[in-house]
Amino acid sequence: MAKKIRLLGGVAIVVLLMAWARVAIDGRLARNKADELAAVGQNDESVGFYDRALHMYWPGSPDVARAVDALEKMAAMRAAAGDVAGALHAWRVLRSGLYAARGLYQPYPAVIALSETNIAAMEASQLGDARAFDRQLKLLQKSFDPSRFWAMAALLGFVLWVGAAFEFIWKGLTPEGKIKAGAAAVWGGVFVAGWLLWIVSLRLA
Repeated sequence: MAKKIRLLGGVAIVVLLMAWARVAIDGRLARNKADELAAVGQNDESVGFYDRALHMYWPGSPDVARAVDALEKMAAMRAAAGDVAGALHAWRVLRSGLYAARGLYQPYPAVIALSETNIAAMEASQLGDARAFDRQLKLLQKSFDPSRFWAMAALLGFVLWVGAAFEFIWKGLTPEGKIKAGAAAVWGGVFVAGWLLWIVSLRLA
């Protein structure tokens, strides 16, 4: 049993490392390309690659940090030059990219707040109505987050579903591939329950 647990743990670690490597490599490539484009003055093209780097978020990612910094500087530079449309685009990409990185927590909340303030101010300026600032900011800050309760329930359902599949294989089957009625019934039931919890929770989240 201990050997099986170590094997499953090893497989899980390898899968997680492979997933992290893919995200880290894609983020680094996107950020490097964005830096190259920005260095030769192709700022519009670089924004798209910085956006791609933001979507490759993982905690502590230096490439995401550099993409955030680059987009902030680009937005400020364009605003100072009177390019309101360009500045708005940079702030909007930064805001949406960071919201897309949200998981169990929201990374860079202060940067999101700054981007929303700047977007609201620029939109109000374009409308020619200073009173529109509060209205635009309120719209930007309106939360459309899924229910945390149902999101966690979906995660639990997924863990139960996948875990039960492994347990069914390890405990519900003999080495010859025959079904052990008692263990198979238990883990088969957990498998179905986990899958149903996952599906229902995603629907309600």
